[in-house]
Amino acid sequence: SQYKLEILKSNLSSPWSLTFINNSQVLISEKSGKIKLYDIPSNKITEIEHNLNVVRDQNSQGGLLDIYFYNNQIFISYSENVGDNLSSPSTTSIAKANLDFNFLDFKNIFRANPPIRSPYHFGSRIVINNDYLYASVGERGKGMIAQDASKHPGSIIRIKLDGTAPNDNPHFTSNTNWLPEIYQIGIRNPQGISYSSFDDKIYISNHGAKGGDWFGEVKKGENYGW
Repeated sequence: SQYKLEILKSNLSSPWSLTFINNSQVLISEKSGKIKLYDIPSNKITEIEHNLNVVRDQNSQGGLLDIYFYNNQIFISYSENVGDNLSSPSTTSIAKANLDFNFLDFKNIFRANPPIRSPYHFGSRIVINNDYLYASVGERGKGMIAQDASKHPGSIIRIKLDGTAPNDNPHFTSNTNWLPEIYQIGIRNPQGISYSSFDDKIYISNHGAKGGDWFGEVKKGENYGW
């Protein structure tokens, strides 16, 4: 079949992700910190205010990242400034809010620990499958931290939609030293994650160093080696 590409809207500021609310409305996250509602029939964009403490340093790889609509709630992964100024530590966090076109009142359901002073490698994408949320967390440019399962950076996390850890995660079933939310380790900067309805699996893409990018499956308790 033939596909045609059509520009619907331009002049966005570093759009990082989008999610459809319905057939005519789309929420867009801009890396620079804004959430926008795009109404396709009217070709109109409006900004929705929110309460997230987002890293807004133009030299940082972080910002507002993945946005995901599910069951009338908005889930978002973002680079959170854990402090009051640009030099404060930051981390990859996940928050959720009830859908509200006037103001999105987000509450964190996950924060990658420890917060780190680094502008690099936040990840991060979200997928929800069977009411479990999977998210990719970058290793913040710290390399071997991805092999330390007592820390979140460099991992795939799997949580319930309220942020609690499922009791069949590796922490509870085999690798007792792993943090409860961690599902898989050894990942550098995973900026893609998607559920495949063809085989009922979840896949990630990872930014590797010096041409070492790869695409692979999310598997419980596995180590991708970074």
